[in-house]
Amino acid sequence: MPSPGGSYSQLRTYAMMDPLKIPDAIRLCHTDTSITIHDKWPKGMYHALVLPRVLPPYTMHDLADLRTVLALPRAQAHALLLGLKRDALEAKKVIENEMELTHSFAWEIRMGFHALPSVEHLHLHLISSDMIGEAFKTKKHMNSFHPKMGFFLDIDEVLRWFEPDIEPSWFAMVAALDKKTYAPILKEDMRCPICEATHATVPKLRKHLTAHFQKMKDEATERELAKLMAMNYDDPNLLQVAPEPDEPTDAAAEGEGEADAAESSTSTENGLKRKHGEGDGPEVIDVDALPEPPQAKRQQVAAPSDS
Repeated sequence: MPSPGGSYSQLRTYAMMDPLKIPDAIRLCHTDTSITIHDKWPKGMYHALVLPRVLPPYTMHDLADLRTVLALPRAQAHALLLGLKRDALEAKKVIENEMELTHSFAWEIRMGFHALPSVEHLHLHLISSDMIGEAFKTKKHMNSFHPKMGFFLDIDEVLRWFEPDIEPSWFAMVAALDKKTYAPILKEDMRCPICEATHATVPKLRKHLTAHFQKMKDEATERELAKLMAMNYDDPNLLQVAPEPDEPTDAAAEGEGEADAAESSTSTENGLKRKHGEGDGPEVIDVDALPEPPQAKRQQVAAPSDS
């Protein structure tokens, strides 16, 4: 996946730019309301950021981070986050296509926010679940993207805060995104996001995650082979074998043998080789060429008796 030329300090700059002026190496895709860029420091093999564009009625301050968005009028904040998810799903399709082209299968892509982002301007992470990106190097990186530890807030979880049965007091509590609640998570022991096994060092965890990814890839290959075999089984045309020629019956074989013999026989009368059954008229016999008959027979030929 391409690396962007800018840094996180440029997120707001990108959000205010004409999307078509952002280099292709940085911009993944865009809509009227958002721009999706490649993360310069990918923690997964695929990692992108969806940025809301700075357009009325929103100001730069409104879009500083998730906390400032949640401080907006509830309906306005809800609409903005719904639009961001809609655009993120389109960007997700682009990433999945890249996965298919590069690895022949697509795997899970998580979509969420950091409770305590490190830079300003709201950005929704799209990160592949493998977690073996080239920039994954510290415990903080692992814990901040772990889907179950709580620091990484799934977009659907945030949207549930807006459901009608949510009490305003509870919404205000979670929308505060209290640092005392979330900061300690980054210091907890690292756990594999797939099997929850703990690891003391990043190299050991990376090796462990790489093995998980290879297993996932092998299983995807097996599923594809099984699918192809099932397709061949269901389609008789793909399995059809040319039929063996029928062996002739004894009578047919005898008849064919006689016909072959008749076709191959020739007459050599008068020095000419002639095939029987060629339909070129009755055979002509040259009487003068016949051998002399015995005497008795010569007389019969000359004068038959009266008796």
